[in-house]
Amino acid sequence: MTGAGWWGILRTAGTAVLLVGGLALFGLLVYLSGPAQVFAEITRIGALGFLVVVLSAVLSLATWSLSWYVLLRGAGIPIPWHRTVAPLLAGYTVTYLTPSMYLGGEPVRAYWVARDQGVPTARVMGTVVVERMLSGFSVLAFASIGAVFTLVSPGVSLADKGAVALILGSLYLLLGIALVLLARRARWLSRPLSWLARRLPRYPRLLRAAGHVAEMEDEIHRAFTRYRGPTLLAFALQLLSVFTSYLRPQIFFHFTRRSLFTFPELSLYFTLSLFVNGFLWITPGGFGVTDGGRSAILSLLGISWSGAVAFNVVYRFVDLLLVGVGAQLLLGRGLVRLRRGRVTVAVDPPPDGR
Repeated sequence: MTGAGWWGILRTAGTAVLLVGGLALFGLLVYLSGPAQVFAEITRIGALGFLVVVLSAVLSLATWSLSWYVLLRGAGIPIPWHRTVAPLLAGYTVTYLTPSMYLGGEPVRAYWVARDQGVPTARVMGTVVVERMLSGFSVLAFASIGAVFTLVSPGVSLADKGAVALILGSLYLLLGIALVLLARRARWLSRPLSWLARRLPRYPRLLRAAGHVAEMEDEIHRAFTRYRGPTLLAFALQLLSVFTSYLRPQIFFHFTRRSLFTFPELSLYFTLSLFVNGFLWITPGGFGVTDGGRSAILSLLGISWSGAVAFNVVYRFVDLLLVGVGAQLLLGRGLVRLRRGRVTVAVDPPPDGR
């Protein structure tokens, strides 16, 4: 067996270990919290409460897809809105199951739309990058509100407060630098690739890749210069999408405990859970690890562990419903393949090489 074959087996085995370990940890959280108490908390939500939870998730997805749709239309890609939902769900599924809560499935949805609309993948990928940047600024906008309350909260240690300030400041700096470079067409991605391609002529793919990246950079530049109106509208839709996630604890615990969180409490939960999802999403789906982190945050707000775990169980179930639909879409599209003993998501170049 070749080295690549062994590496594929090791990766598959490692993923399986992480998945089993995450599920075991998730089960342990339920067990330690008391399965009967967790089940009682779940049943308290009732049919109406569960429906509202599902609708909030659908609203978040709808506003997210509308944001991307507006950017695609601004870029001159005439795609109907409903045709953005399937590729978005497919990309979300890939992201959800990879070791990152916020990135991973973007090439899948860019490839999907490019093939459907007959446009270069680089152009579509440019809109995806802009959408991710707007999403990042939207998340940071709400996180900044929470950071203020985190810094004055007596329940958070001084070290944790410093970490929150440092990480948020760093994220703002990185996003700001990326925005300035891309908006000014600085070629900060394609130029190094072109330089490398000239020095490695035996690898012509590098030169083609540099051309595609330059085209993507041009599309990003146009989003912030030529069609700023759609870009601003997309940003507003991103804020609305993030706001639905911001309200998750309020929606759930309103139906189970008739609790009304204060604005500082919701902001504190949102900000700290952002860090939990960002740094502890190390198992597929973040199972077990992120659930424990979010439960600990809710306990800071006076929620019992059984209630916090029930909250995670219900939203996990809703998230997995969306992931299940996305997986079916990937299978139906033929983007999931079994290669060298492991499952891969295939994103082949379009026939025109773009």
